[in-house]
Formats: sequence, structure tokens, C-alpha cells
Amino acid sequence: MTAPVSLPFVFPSGAGLVRPWRREDRASLLRHADNPNVARYLSLRFPNPYTSADADAWFAFLDSQEDPEGWAIEVQGEAVGGIGVRRGAAEFAHSAELGYWLGEAYWRRGIVTAAVREVVPFVTERWGLARLTAYASARNVGSIHVLEGAGFVREGLVRARAFRDGHAYDHVMFGRVDPQRLREWMARYRR
Repeated sequence: MTAPVSLPFVFPSGAGLVRPWRREDRASLLRHADNPNVARYLSLRFPNPYTSADADAWFAFLDSQEDPEGWAIEVQGEAVGGIGVRRGAAEFAHSAELGYWLGEAYWRRGIVTAAVREVVPFVTERWGLARLTAYASARNVGSIHVLEGAGFVREGLVRARAFRDGHAYDHVMFGRVDPQRLREWMARYRR
């Protein structure tokens, strides 16, 4: 059994925090998510335009999770972005993929880097993860800097990983491996 969620995580700089999403975040979610510049490098699971129905679907998805894997990034009392993981299953149960977004008005302030630094130890401990993977469009210099600044290692270029708006996009793949947890997983599944 997992320990209860111990959120929020306050950034050491005091610039914000990571906390569970709340239904009262709906208006700020719509305000910050409904921006083509925010959606540009994200998966199509993050729609653009971002509508009221999309916000409702997001909250319904979170409500369906017994142990939510997505949280709000809050700055000055307002949810201005999100961060979360998608955990793997079966032979991938030791790993998860990290994702995040931030409202354009808050870019270039180190907010997402701080959020990633706070969330990574939490998710690795909470679910015993040995590996986190993250992808950044090769054109998204800001996201590449976030991952490098949060201690992820560039593992390679995945050519034509995404297809969006008639264009193929290469992604830089980043990883972060906890060697001790990896040994634990290997011992668990050794035959």
C-alpha cells in the first residue's frame, strides 16, 4: 500500500508550488491552457483550442484515478500549468513518462524546472520507479533546458516521433535512472 500523497511541494525559491488539481481551478486552467503557443509542442491529447469540455474531461479523468498522476503548478495562488507522469505497466512497471506544461505568461522564470525537481523524487519514491523518461521536441529549446536543468540525461534523438499539423517532429529523448531502484527491480524479476 502506498503512503498518502504529501502535497503540496513548495519550490525552494518560493516562486510557486505543485499541488493537486481542484475543480475551482477550472477558469485558470481554461485561461492558461487555451493557447496555441502552449499546445504547440505537446501531444494531441492536450487539445487546441482548449475548451470547457476539455477541462471537464480532464477533471473527470483525474477523478477516475485512484492515485492521481497529475498535479497543478500554482503561482501566486493560481493554477498556471500542470505536471504529471504516465506510469508503465507489465515489463514497463518500473518506469514512467514525465510531462508538463505552463501558461505562456510564466515562461522563462525557472518555474517548470523547479516543479520537475520537486516532482521527480516524489514519483520515484511513491511508486518505486527506477526510470523516468521525458521527450522534448527538438525545436523546443525551453523544454530541453528544463530537463537538462533538472538532471535528466539526453539519451538520443527519436526521428519523426510525432506527426502534427502536416509535419513530422523529431524529439530528444531524456532519461533519469535510479541505479539502486533498478537493482531492486532486477532482483525482483530475476529467474
